[in-house]
Amino acid sequence: MSKLFIFGIGGTGSRVLRSLTMLLAAGVKISTDEIVPIIIDPDNANADLTRAVALLNKYSAVRSNLHFSADNPSQFFRTGVEQILPNYTLLIQDTDDKQFQEFISLPSMSRANQAMARMLFSEKNLTSSMEVGFKGNPNIGSVVLNQIAHSDDFQSFANQFGDGDRIFIISSIFGGTGASGFPLLLKTLREGRNFSNFQLINNAPIGAITILPYFKLEHDDTSEIDSSTFISKAKSALAYYEKNIISHSSSSRGVDSLYFLADDIANTYQNNEGGAAQQNDAHLIEFLAASAIVDFTGSMPQPGTMSYELGVKDLEGTVTFNSLYNKMRDMLYRPLVQFSLMTNAFTFNMDYFTSDSFNANKGNFDNLYISRFFNELCDFFELYRQWLGELKNNKRSLDMFNLNTGNKPFELVTDVAPRKIFSMYSDYTLFAARLNSAVSKCKSKDKEDKFLEMFYLGTDKLVSEKL
Repeated sequence: MSKLFIFGIGGTGSRVLRSLTMLLAAGVKISTDEIVPIIIDPDNANADLTRAVALLNKYSAVRSNLHFSADNPSQFFRTGVEQILPNYTLLIQDTDDKQFQEFISLPSMSRANQAMARMLFSEKNLTSSMEVGFKGNPNIGSVVLNQIAHSDDFQSFANQFGDGDRIFIISSIFGGTGASGFPLLLKTLREGRNFSNFQLINNAPIGAITILPYFKLEHDDTSEIDSSTFISKAKSALAYYEKNIISHSSSSRGVDSLYFLADDIANTYQNNEGGAAQQNDAHLIEFLAASAIVDFTGSMPQPGTMSYELGVKDLEGTVTFNSLYNKMRDMLYRPLVQFSLMTNAFTFNMDYFTSDSFNANKGNFDNLYISRFFNELCDFFELYRQWLGELKNNKRSLDMFNLNTGNKPFELVTDVAPRKIFSMYSDYTLFAARLNSAVSKCKSKDKEDKFLEMFYLGTDKLVSEKL
């Protein structure tokens, strides 16, 4: 059984993992049996991190009740998520409540070494607290993150790595944690020898996505983060990546597939250096980054680094499904529409679909609607709709769905008018009829599997007919 180990570095890594989890719940097909998220972020209180962890836990809670027999076609929640580290997070040691100068033991250095350190790091760097990360300083991050390869958590990853597994790395290039963590992690994966299964890891297919600037921060004289430096930092990092990650020799394998994303729209967030206040709304770029992970799993590594830039054919106004090129639209459209149809059924018509009036319930789903599984699933539906709303309301807006369809379930997809069909049923009566027909075709034995299989088959037919 193949696994994809995903290293999400910094706040961007957590936000992309959040979008990927939504895609997997919806059944976007990914060419791996299981993902293993590993978050690298010294700021353990970062709200982007804690929200991603909570979502991964919710996904796992739903999936733990599912079994997926070979004859069950449902793709909802089909990909497994394995947790090998507490909170999916690789622990960064010795950064809590500590300045950088304390981390490098500056006071105990010789005079010559102190002088060298002061040449390499500004006084602001040296006195910077690392409790909420590196605050856009990759020169600090590159020192602190050197410990990763020697940690027990990294050894836990190495112990789990098997033949046929792959690795993907998510990072930004314009901050501190991501810009410094990606090159260090890649070098460790390719050249490290002091951990289990190092030969498999050294030679494994590795993909990565590098996120260039896609938002700005409000100016704040008291903050150490200044978004006016994002572009210059990205340019410097790209020059380093060109020499050390992309243009590697045949004897020194680098990353196999490297994806780039950026956005120049003036999207401004509050300037929060970290902690519980750092919670950015879901963004189009993070959604597209998640799709790059799906694309990587279906690729065949070639000699040298393959670099990819993703294009959207229409960036005038909001982005909809019709803005995407065919390959990406085909990847995303049907699963997201099916999952959204199911989500809306329980958002706008819960009473009917959980009642005896819904024929499919008879003899199939006894006590399901008072089970923990159903409660966890409904919680996930709510988080999914929240995520869609954030994407819709952000700059640049990703407006895929009408979030207020009410009793008109097929007025769901933005810029897609529902087709007229010859039927005595309409709206939710048609929805229920297709589910009633689907339940008789289900192969699953357990009621939880059968429930999702019914909705998968029913919504698949409805998408073909109406959308």
